[in-house]
Amino acid sequence: FGSSIPFNVKFGEPLIILVAAMPSSRAATSPCHSASDVRAESKDGGAGTLEPLTQPSRVSTFIMKWLTTLTITGCVLGVALGCLCQAVQATPEAVKLIRFPGELFVRALKAVVVPMIFASMVSNAAALGETGSANRMSGLAVKFYLSTTFLAAMEGIILFNVFRFAFEPIDVSGLSTTKPPSTEKLTILDTFLKFGRDLVPDNLCKAILETQLLGVITFAIFLGSALSQHPRGQLVIDFFSTLFDALVLMIRHVILFTPIGVASLVAGSIAISHDLGSALGNIGKLMLVVVLGQACHVFGSYGAIYAVFTRKNPFRYFAGMPKMWMTAFGTSSSAATLSTTIKTCQDLGISKRITNFVLPIGCTVNMDGSALERPIVILWIAYVAGQPVSFATQLLVAFIAALMSIGASPIPSAGVSTLLLMVEAARVPITPQVEMLVGFCLAVEWLFDSIRTAVNVTGDAVGVAVVDSLLGCPKDEEGRDPNGTDGAWSVNRDANPRDEANPEAHAGIAEASV
Repeated sequence: FGSSIPFNVKFGEPLIILVAAMPSSRAATSPCHSASDVRAESKDGGAGTLEPLTQPSRVSTFIMKWLTTLTITGCVLGVALGCLCQAVQATPEAVKLIRFPGELFVRALKAVVVPMIFASMVSNAAALGETGSANRMSGLAVKFYLSTTFLAAMEGIILFNVFRFAFEPIDVSGLSTTKPPSTEKLTILDTFLKFGRDLVPDNLCKAILETQLLGVITFAIFLGSALSQHPRGQLVIDFFSTLFDALVLMIRHVILFTPIGVASLVAGSIAISHDLGSALGNIGKLMLVVVLGQACHVFGSYGAIYAVFTRKNPFRYFAGMPKMWMTAFGTSSSAATLSTTIKTCQDLGISKRITNFVLPIGCTVNMDGSALERPIVILWIAYVAGQPVSFATQLLVAFIAALMSIGASPIPSAGVSTLLLMVEAARVPITPQVEMLVGFCLAVEWLFDSIRTAVNVTGDAVGVAVVDSLLGCPKDEEGRDPNGTDGAWSVNRDANPRDEANPEAHAGIAEASV
């Protein structure tokens, strides 16, 4: 049933019709928008009011409201059911039936997430290609956010290797259901050549089918950059932006089944596992390492960067951010926190035109919390499951995590859809131990999501302060920009006629995305 063609056709056909029928809109092209926030156009072609595509049912609304509680409950029930299966020595057929819903959940995520990543990277690369030529301000913002993202990914690798000996691999004797990874030794030259081949795929479809995310992402970035320079490329960019919104809507529907999927995966894995206590102890250590890493990135890396570029005390700057942090932690969405971030930065003395222009870019590009946390979690899963990866593969994981975080959707629970996919990208075979550890990670995903969102918005605020300092925008006595009352577009309005004619493409994102 899970691999049958009728299932895919029945589920895919309405979405194809939906993508083809959706109206073109500036608001829908922003990566900060979800599919439920698409603007409907009026009959004369103008933008209409903000209207949802469909009204969510009461059941889906209830599940999304209580998703965290339901997921934790599902994990607890899965542990109880798995222990019961161990006690009564359940038959292999019964274990297969228990694992079946979880397998369907994983297959649904994997089916949607690769096209979503491709569409996201194309639309984001095109958007960066347009804003990158707008003026010096956008160029500085993009360079800063990309640099800190890759720095965060490398910090995640370093933290894992520092604390890896605190983790205890679980017992994997006789439980592997897939062939073990190749033990062939690779030289430095072989690793470098393999990285280059993965970076430049010879067949895009093959790269997608084999989950070679590095090749898929680089091809998407190349395509998006080319479309941004083509005179008629906006039509294709709008298509990919709309496709991304539709796929996000599909992911939202799949995420509704997270409690059932987690319960099934955990129960089925525990039923054949003999080292549950070690796995539970390791998840607590993982949470401590992730929290420590995020704190070091905020108060260490961000603090040092802020002090170097602005020559000011970073802790005084951070002292004005508690409200922004609480909003980010509560909403788990950098898009929903954007208005609070803008007000916080302006209250801290940042130019209004800088905040209105740079922060919406940061909302899309800057996902340092995800770039730091994902490598730690992926390498933790591989190590605890008894499948440690080489340092060369760790660097590949960091690079993929950084690229995927750039194209991530700034919505709650966006990381659920990419966790297992990144495990496969690290060439880690999916065994029952891996599925059990993934289930535990999904159970605490709400905490990881809230923490990394707070880190993301902090990076946005530090980035806007750095850009403001480098550009040296004048301030009045209250620290406000005396000439920037109309937003970012009182700076240089050159180089891009498309942006010149549509200032709301950037300055209005802050209001529209929320």
